[in-house]
Amino acid sequence: MKIDRDIKLIHFLYLYIFAQFFELFFNREFLVSVLPFGLAGISVTKIEPYLKAFYIIGGTAYTLMLILQPILLILVIIKVKNNLSRGLLSAILYLTLLADAIHIAYGVNNTTLQIPAIFSIIYAILLAITPLYLMIRQNKKILLAIFIPDVLAYCFLISTWLTNALGNSSIGIVSGYSGFLMAYAVLFSGIAFITYSILKKINLIKILPFMTVGLFVAIASAFNLIPGWDFAIGVTFPYIFGILGIRDWMPPIFFLIAAITFGCAIEMRKIDKPLALSVLSILASTLIFDSVPITTYLIAPLVGTTFLYLIQTNKVETLKK
Repeated sequence: MKIDRDIKLIHFLYLYIFAQFFELFFNREFLVSVLPFGLAGISVTKIEPYLKAFYIIGGTAYTLMLILQPILLILVIIKVKNNLSRGLLSAILYLTLLADAIHIAYGVNNTTLQIPAIFSIIYAILLAITPLYLMIRQNKKILLAIFIPDVLAYCFLISTWLTNALGNSSIGIVSGYSGFLMAYAVLFSGIAFITYSILKKINLIKILPFMTVGLFVAIASAFNLIPGWDFAIGVTFPYIFGILGIRDWMPPIFFLIAAITFGCAIEMRKIDKPLALSVLSILASTLIFDSVPITTYLIAPLVGTTFLYLIQTNKVETLKK
């Protein structure tokens, strides 16, 4: 019975990761990819009938994420034994459900609704420190490097809200530096995980297909060998991940490192499945996305971290029994 529950839990976690990547490609990526049609003077309404399948897949994946995130948090809260971990996660769950309920009650697209700044600041601080605490408890230091861009994103948000709340523009220096460093932090995180994976002796031959695809797309976008790819990689790719501080030379390198990092995470499952699933989930998470008020994107990095905690806790409890 315990083994069956373990298997079901793994499948449940895989379901969430698949939902993340489907949402990434059929919702975020797709919504931005229609921009070239507008730039070309083509009305989106004319091609909308052909895009209906993308709307359905992307919307379904996003809804699935919205439903699964609180469920995963509840599972972690039930499983963890540490009081501080449970308290932090419970506070985040409560604030998440409260914020989403308020947005739904007043209308998701209601731009006049402004949640008090103090609420948003406390929420973002909890979202920044809780994953760090969980990572340290699980002794997965490489995840700390992966999480640096998200910490900068939360710092950007917190300092922006503080500036608006206090009317003190000097606080904006924090958001300025956070945005400036974010793109470099993304590059560092990817390189750090690739290096870590190599040191863990993953099968490098199986990474070659990911490297080949990443290198081809990087070269094609850098030299615009295929019309439109410079826009897709230079504008769309950074935007859907909410990466700030982009330099002109960065997008092709971003894609190359992202492709290799993805391949390393896939291969890492054979060595350290909890870490691999956490990295995959964090990879699919966005950093900042300013057009959707629901908390789905804000909480995604934390949920990715709880994957590590869920599977590790599950494994330890199985061994004890």
